Amino acid sequence: MEKTIKHIKKILIAVDFTEKSDNAIQLGIRMAQRHKAKIILFHNYNNFYIIDRTGRQVIGKETISSNYEQAEKSLTEVKLMYQQQYPDIPFQSFIGNETIVNSINHQISSASVDLVIIGTSGNQGLRELVLGSVSYQLLNNVHCPILLIPADSNIYHFRKILVPVRVLEELNEKIELAECIAEKNNGIIKVLGISHVKDESKMKEAFVSVNHLLSSNNTDFKSSFSVTDDKATEISEISKEDSFDLIVLNNQDEQSWKSIFSENFLKQIINNTSIPLLFYRNIYKEAEINQENTGYDITLPCPG
Repeated sequence: MEKTIKHIKKILIAVDFTEKSDNAIQLGIRMAQRHKAKIILFHNYNNFYIIDRTGRQVIGKETISSNYEQAEKSLTEVKLMYQQQYPDIPFQSFIGNETIVNSINHQISSASVDLVIIGTSGNQGLRELVLGSVSYQLLNNVHCPILLIPADSNIYHFRKILVPVRVLEELNEKIELAECIAEKNNGIIKVLGISHVKDESKMKEAFVSVNHLLSSNNTDFKSSFSVTDDKATEISEISKEDSFDLIVLNNQDEQSWKSIFSENFLKQIINNTSIPLLFYRNIYKEAEINQENTGYDITLPCPG
């Protein structure tokens, strides 16, 4: 089923016990205070093991159990620490043991999560460009809005919010979410109409419609329109020039591959922007379970 996000009442924060997830928690806490939301601290634990041709498990169950217990202990310690520091915020914790996408989607469905926050390193190498980074996989498969915050970002309040109008899908819903965040941060929205030459007419029509919507809602905003062949670069440069705190985007990609080494829109934005990025998605449904075996077969094929 579909769910429009007009209020943020439950925030899931991915925790991997690194500096980048610590920063994601700090952002999540401040958002929870402003939105009076609950927080789920989420850690995904993969049961990696090695099997032989008969299906026997080489790494023992005791080892897997011990590793899981350590992860559970570490997550509980993190939750208790923040509960003591911020007693006004309800904290929960959850450990998933599937693929990270499936685990997060199960929590979105079962706990009615409104927003997922992920810390990113901001370092995308050749391997990630070709195979796809974890952030990119999550953007394409997580079933609710997802907020990416770089590990070195210290932006926890969103007073200047850039909202590009670059695609038509779920545009009004994305605007509603941006208004919700602006209201809680006493922020101002900058609407950036942005288009290729061939789409200029229909994008200007959508741009005007968004301006009318914000005006009718008495929302504090500014707006401008730009025509370019490189939307990601234009959005990134404007965000830096005007020192924006947040960019609100639709998670729809633009698959304009020039070669196997080219970057599409989402990867360009992730790689070239150093502020939090909020990607809107209006789909709210049960996860599609991936039944792939997470073990590794180290045996060779039988002769003959």
